[in-house]
Amino acid sequence: LLKIKGSCSTWGAGHFSTFDNYLYDFSGSCNYIFTTVCNDVSPDFNIQFRRGVNKKITRIIIELGPVVITVEKNIIVLKDVGVIKLPYTSNGIQIAPFGRTVRLVTKLMEMELEVIWNNDDYLMVMVERKYMRKTCGMCGNFDGQELNEFLSEGKLLDAYQFATLQKMDDPSEICPSEEMAIPSIPRKKYARICSQLLNLVSPACNVSKKAFVIRCQLDMQDCSDPGQRNCTCATLSEYSRQCAMSNQAVSDWRTVGKCSADQIYKECGSPCVKTCSNPEYSCSSYCTYGCFCPEGTVLDDISKNRTCVPIDQCPCTLNGERYDPGVTMKATCRTCKCTMGQWNCNELPCPGRCSLEGGSFVTTFDSRSYRFHGVCTYILMKSSSLPYNGTLMAVYDKSGYSHSETSLTAIIYLSAKDKIVISQNELLTDDELKWLPYRSGDITIFRQSSTHIQMYTTFGLELIVQTWPVFHVYIKVGLLFKGRTLGLCGNYNGDTTDDFMTSMDIIEGTAALFVDSWRSGNCHSAAERDTDPCSMSQLNKMSAETHCSILTKKGTVFEKCHSVVNPAPFYKRCIYQACNYEETFPYICSALGSYARVCASMGLILVNWRDTVDNCTISCTGNQTFSYHTEACDRTCLSLSDQTLECYPTDIPIDGCNCPKGTYLNHRSECVRKSMCPCYLEDKRFILPDQSTIIGGITCYCVNGKMSCTGKPQDPAGMHLATPPKKYVSCSQNSENKYGASCSPTCQMLATGIECVPTRCESGCVCNDGLYENLDGMCVPPDECPCEYGGISYKKGEEIHTECKTCTCTRGKWKCVQKSKCSSTCTLYGEGHVTTFDGQRFVFDGNCEYILATDGCGMNSSHSTFKIVTENVICGKSGVTCSRSIKIHLENMTLILAEETYFVYGDNPLTQFHVKKNALHLMFDIIIPGKYNMTLIWNKHMNIFIKIFREAQDHLCGLCGNYNGNMRDDFETRSKYVAANELEFVNSWKENPMCGDVFFVVDPCSKNPYRKAWAERKCSIINSQVFAPCHSKVYRMPYYDACVRDSCGCDSGGDCECMCDAIAVYAKACLDVGVCIDWRAPEFCPVYCDYFNTHQKSDSEGTYSYNYWDEQNCTWHYRPCNCPQQNYKYVNIEGNDFTVSGLAALLTTLSPQVFLEDTHLWFQAPSHHASQAELRASLPPDSRFRLAIPLHFTVISQHAGPRSSTCG
Repeated sequence: LLKIKGSCSTWGAGHFSTFDNYLYDFSGSCNYIFTTVCNDVSPDFNIQFRRGVNKKITRIIIELGPVVITVEKNIIVLKDVGVIKLPYTSNGIQIAPFGRTVRLVTKLMEMELEVIWNNDDYLMVMVERKYMRKTCGMCGNFDGQELNEFLSEGKLLDAYQFATLQKMDDPSEICPSEEMAIPSIPRKKYARICSQLLNLVSPACNVSKKAFVIRCQLDMQDCSDPGQRNCTCATLSEYSRQCAMSNQAVSDWRTVGKCSADQIYKECGSPCVKTCSNPEYSCSSYCTYGCFCPEGTVLDDISKNRTCVPIDQCPCTLNGERYDPGVTMKATCRTCKCTMGQWNCNELPCPGRCSLEGGSFVTTFDSRSYRFHGVCTYILMKSSSLPYNGTLMAVYDKSGYSHSETSLTAIIYLSAKDKIVISQNELLTDDELKWLPYRSGDITIFRQSSTHIQMYTTFGLELIVQTWPVFHVYIKVGLLFKGRTLGLCGNYNGDTTDDFMTSMDIIEGTAALFVDSWRSGNCHSAAERDTDPCSMSQLNKMSAETHCSILTKKGTVFEKCHSVVNPAPFYKRCIYQACNYEETFPYICSALGSYARVCASMGLILVNWRDTVDNCTISCTGNQTFSYHTEACDRTCLSLSDQTLECYPTDIPIDGCNCPKGTYLNHRSECVRKSMCPCYLEDKRFILPDQSTIIGGITCYCVNGKMSCTGKPQDPAGMHLATPPKKYVSCSQNSENKYGASCSPTCQMLATGIECVPTRCESGCVCNDGLYENLDGMCVPPDECPCEYGGISYKKGEEIHTECKTCTCTRGKWKCVQKSKCSSTCTLYGEGHVTTFDGQRFVFDGNCEYILATDGCGMNSSHSTFKIVTENVICGKSGVTCSRSIKIHLENMTLILAEETYFVYGDNPLTQFHVKKNALHLMFDIIIPGKYNMTLIWNKHMNIFIKIFREAQDHLCGLCGNYNGNMRDDFETRSKYVAANELEFVNSWKENPMCGDVFFVVDPCSKNPYRKAWAERKCSIINSQVFAPCHSKVYRMPYYDACVRDSCGCDSGGDCECMCDAIAVYAKACLDVGVCIDWRAPEFCPVYCDYFNTHQKSDSEGTYSYNYWDEQNCTWHYRPCNCPQQNYKYVNIEGNDFTVSGLAALLTTLSPQVFLEDTHLWFQAPSHHASQAELRASLPPDSRFRLAIPLHFTVISQHAGPRSSTCG
């Protein structure tokens, strides 16, 4: 790797080694340009230095565009920042100790530079080879020729004349040019000792010793004590460095001062410091001299003293705190012990939780969050674990004028025994209003506080209903429900990726289609809002941001929870709710309350948060008091009469009003002493304190509220009549069915298997008994009901093929068969956007190398068979970062993807890899036998797609997550605990522990507001009709948001390239689900010049469409996808058809004969003798073949039978 860079150095009293390895001597005391880019108005770099009268380097100036670093008197000053301390990392610059030297590394999208100095007499610069023939200064012209450094305008200069051209005076300084001194002639008497000393440094080094012997002789004779060995230490050090940089062995030749007690000196030690945070760290850097940790120990970079310790003595970190080895921590649903710097965690049994919040947000049992806007009754959860065929439903209704102002208004529990409806301020059972508390068999419903109602059951289901300020529902189920639920709350199997399982038993790609399949009524389809509701009004947006920002700001009551619960998703939800709903403040308060509830579940009660936010305080009636942790038990007179009615604690604290301790709520909503409590009878009548009544013939007294009561449900039912083929049913008073057509049978309702629960009467047409209405409005028998997927209807018996399953439509439901192998894809794209293997999304602005994915992550396994690393660098003025290169480590082999090509270093005979190219992508197929099949697709820029098939369920780790199917724990850090936010997670996966941490995510659109309108306009193609066929398959809003962010942030050149890359990621996601979008055009993200050769114009619409079948021998033509009829056996990407060109090369070597039969293309090797009649067509062996999709091909040979393929 070092060979792709050039190095230049100066040392001692004035020795120089140029980029072209020419050695010369000059010791002037003016300011000189060490190296810069010549003839450039704004050079990428300009490095200057000055020597003092003692010939030591007194000042170094490093200019990197607008960034200027000055090193003087061992102090490093950064322009506009001031004095900095090491290690320092910011804006693409890292300055850190490097052995006994200091190293500055700058990595930007288009440049990489390294500067090393020792605060004495040494300075070195390393630049990329793309600067060859472009540099000037004391380091020469970097043209690869050693002897022409001093050539100027055809004239050969001496060292002093050459140096005069490089002089750069300070302002108000006129430094006289150095006079040419009488050249020192090396004395031969020092030649032998110098040769001996250089051999002592490295006997077998292939760096030429001749020039260094001369520098050594000059050092010896100019020394204050001539001839002594220490006179030439600087030259010996430089020789040692150059040998080390050439991967030559060097010996411990120098005598140095002692290192600290726990470190040892090495002449050639690795600067890639292994630490407690990354004990496996390795890098490609050359060695250097200095003090290092002994073998078997690592640097403790977690503790303040930074000593060397055995790895089993490494401490752990959790939420920024340090914990000693052996310490055990208890967290939600797990206990963890600190072992060898990592948390060894054991999972504990925990209940499943599903939440409905903010009017339109749902979080499933497996932690998948989504949003929808619908007006209907939906099945939240049905399960065989619910008694009497129980089902939980949610009622959504309009709450404003716009189509997206829909909110949860009621929750329904329906079984063969009960029908319970809990709404904002009332409880209905079988349409009869009931007072709280209410009991029916195994179900008890009571008011836990003034703002919360609780439904407790003995069969493992529990509901907490928040009635103010916005109707929320929190569902908790026991472990016996695991893997046995269906509905809007998901299937509770621990796998987030299949939570959108529809009532027809297939996984949908968008929330709206998933939700529609669980309608319990004949309702309109749900919708996802296409646009940002805040874009309609800047005033609303500013108000929302002002009030919601309290969640993320430092110094607020919410800050103490930031290390435990990431506020970012709640902030986004708060902004959306505030702009979407006309009643702004209730929805802002509900979003803040949702965050406070999650914090409370983690043991952090955010006391007084309501007092710090406008309009969020709760006023209590009478003499009740508000509390952030309240419950009804021992706070009501009723709880004294019957503890079984109201004494069911919540495991997550709730807030609201209740009576102060020692007082109890009576029938008049007053808080009274126990002696003033009435007693409640079974029929809801009550007896005042100290009064009596006769129960069972016995006279009883009411003392301190001791009496009991219960209630009974009723079960009336209504019917409606229908005659074939359809009959109109009105909502008139004379109608036999008071709900009209609201429950007319549909095929979609048949798929849910749940009885319709009407909430209002609707007039309309209904099918005859035994018939069901399909999507076309026709009445069909149940066996003829179609299935739905991606918004398309499929007839009985039709099949669809996804990557992991083959599904057949049967009686309106999909019957799916799992394929033997299944994969998952992790994506890194644009300015730090990541989608993990399990579907978690996040963005970061890290400036370092980060591990994307690796194996060998278990506590008992540190050996990895692969590791994929991204090098992220600054790529915008706002501080956003992008991937500059990708490194794929396959044990002893490394693939580096950079500069639109790839490099291979080393060899691994046990691993197979193949590379395919087209105009837009490089595709790598990597096979690690018995473990993984990987396909990596790189767009030669900032996007990488990592697709992995696993032979076994091996644990993976890195920024791509752990690939266990559940996004809930995707933020698992290197030390094996789940971080509260993405930045703590990202920082743990730095490859180099010395890199700076990421503390915030940049919002480039707020820093570049003038670009936002342009970005939104350009990125709107994602929401347009161009991508309409994909909208029902892949949720587009995350891709649109990423496109807008990247387009705002990409302000250092290549603006449109960043935007096009972001749109291409959505197009690729569409391809992955079988939707091919032809979105590029000559005026929009063009990548080819043959648009009008491959597209035909539609006379009716005036639009152009791609024509696959007209192309003949033009394999170089761009194609929006290589396989328009998706076959999941292959990876489908846009570009020209590299697969066919590879096949053509194969056919050329085989010299086959070819014939075409129907849609099958046969290639016949020469060894197989076929009759002429069998050959329908024959082509010369040097032809290039072009497959017209969807042709099949088969290769026939003597040694193997036919091998068929499609679309390949």
